[in-house]
Amino acid sequence: AIRRVRKTNFTLAPEAGSQRLRDIINKGNTEEELLATTTRVFAAGWKSVKLYFMLGLPGEREEDLEGIADLAGKTLRTAQNRGQVTVSLSTFVPKAHTPFQWQRQISVGEIAERQDYFRKRLKNRNIAVKWHDSRMSLLEGILSRGGEEAAPLVEAAYRLGCRFDGWSDRLRFDLWEEAFRLTGIKTEDSLQARPSAEVFPWERISTGVSREFLAAEAEKAEKGEKTSDCRRGDCSLCGVCDHEKVCVVTAPADAPVGGLDSTYAGGSEGDGPEKALRIRFTKLGPAKYLSHLEISAALSRAMLLGGISFVYSQGFHPHPRISFAGATSVGMESQGEFVDIRIHDPQAEETALAESINRYLPSGMEIMAIRELPPRSFSLSELIVGFTYELLLPEDLDGTEIDRIDKSLRLFLEAEHFSVTRETEGKRVPKEIRPLVANATLDRPSHRIILKAHFGPQGTVRPAEFLTGVFGLSSEALHRTRIVKIGTDVAGYAGPGDRKIFLQENA
Repeated sequence: AIRRVRKTNFTLAPEAGSQRLRDIINKGNTEEELLATTTRVFAAGWKSVKLYFMLGLPGEREEDLEGIADLAGKTLRTAQNRGQVTVSLSTFVPKAHTPFQWQRQISVGEIAERQDYFRKRLKNRNIAVKWHDSRMSLLEGILSRGGEEAAPLVEAAYRLGCRFDGWSDRLRFDLWEEAFRLTGIKTEDSLQARPSAEVFPWERISTGVSREFLAAEAEKAEKGEKTSDCRRGDCSLCGVCDHEKVCVVTAPADAPVGGLDSTYAGGSEGDGPEKALRIRFTKLGPAKYLSHLEISAALSRAMLLGGISFVYSQGFHPHPRISFAGATSVGMESQGEFVDIRIHDPQAEETALAESINRYLPSGMEIMAIRELPPRSFSLSELIVGFTYELLLPEDLDGTEIDRIDKSLRLFLEAEHFSVTRETEGKRVPKEIRPLVANATLDRPSHRIILKAHFGPQGTVRPAEFLTGVFGLSSEALHRTRIVKIGTDVAGYAGPGDRKIFLQENA
C-alpha cells in the first residue's frame, strides 16, 4: 500500500545500536530484519531512509554508540551507495508509568559528548546526522517526572517570558536557567536515579498497569530478558486485563500486530460507482482556531471514519478528490463552508451520511447539508463571486469611537482607491482593496458591520485588513472583534443543477 504514494523518506526506529540494548528496552526487531526492510525500501524506489535512535538508554555502553554508526553504514550499503541515510538522535527521557521511571537521565554535558562522537565518527557524505536540542531534553526530563515543585518552575518561566519553547528558534534557555535559580530547583537532582521505594506523585493516577509489574519489568530489563507481546503469547499479568470486562483480544496467528489497511493508499477496484457530492459545513466556536490544513484533515478523517471511500487522483502522488471553496483564515468563524468530494457510492441517504460524519468532527464543525452534483457541474472556484461577513466590534467601544468608525467607513465608500499593507511571504506590500468591497454598512446600536466582498482573479479583501486598514483598529481590538462569514455569493448563472443546489444550501 505504501508503494502507491509519493516516496519522500522512510523512517525506521532501531532505537539502539546493539541487540543487547534492544533487548533491555524490549525492542523486538533485529538488525537482520531492519536491513532486510531497508533493502526492500531502496529497491522499491525510496532514496532516503531515516533511522531513529535514542542516546542515554539504561545500560548504554560505548559499544552501543559504535553499533549505531555501524548500522548506519550497513543501511547505506543496502542502497548500494545510491541512497541517503539520516541518523536521528534523541535523548532518552525516563517517563512516568514505565519500567524506566526509576532510571537516571544523562546530563546536558553527557549528551554533548555523545553528539560530538557522532559528529566525528559519521563523515560519509551520504549519511546525515541530526539530534534533538539537549536543553529541550533537560526540560522534558524535569517536567516528565516533576511533582508539585514543577508548577512554580513553569509559572516562573512563563512570567519571565518563555513562550512556545518546543520550537527551537523560540527557546529561551537563559530564562529557564533564571527560573531554576528563583525556584531553587537543581537540575542534577531532578535527573538522577530514583530509589525503588520512592512513591511518585503520579501514582495516584491508575493506568491499570500495576507498580509491581513495572518494577518486575525493570528487573528483567537489567538482565536483558524480554517480555513477549501478550497478543501473541501468554498473559504477562500487567494489571490492565481483569479477564472479564477488560481483556486484550488475542490476534489470529497470521495477523500483523497493529496492522491497518492504509486509508490513504487509494480505492481498490470494485469499490462501486463514483459519486460527486457538495457539502456545506460550519466552522464555529473553538473550530475557528483551526487552520485550513487542520480543517481539511479533520473533515477527511471524519469522512473516512464515517465509512466514506474517497476516489483518488491518478499519477505519482495520489490525492483524495476533495476540493474546498477557499481557505477561511484562523480566527474567523463561518456559518457555511463548502467542499466538493468524489467518492465511491456508499449507498446511503445524504442525511444518514451527514450524521455518520458529524459523529467524528471536532466541536464547532458540523455538516449542515449534502447534495449530489449532477454530471458536468461547475466547480466551486467557477461559481463563487463573493462573500458576506458579519464583523461584531467590541461592545465596550464608546460613542466617540463609533462616530470615528462611521466617518471612516463613509470616506472609504466614497473613495475610488484605497490601499492597505498586506504581508506576503514575509514582505509588506500595498494592496488595493476598494474594488474588492461591494458594500459595507454599520449598525451603530449593535456595533455590527456587514461587509460584502468580491471574489475573483484579483483575490478578495480580508476582513482583518479591512478593520485595521480602514478603521485603524488596534491588534487588541481586532482580537476582540468576532468575524463570521455568513454568506457565500454565487454567479447569477451557474448551470441548472449547481445554482439550485447552492441557493438551497445558502438559504
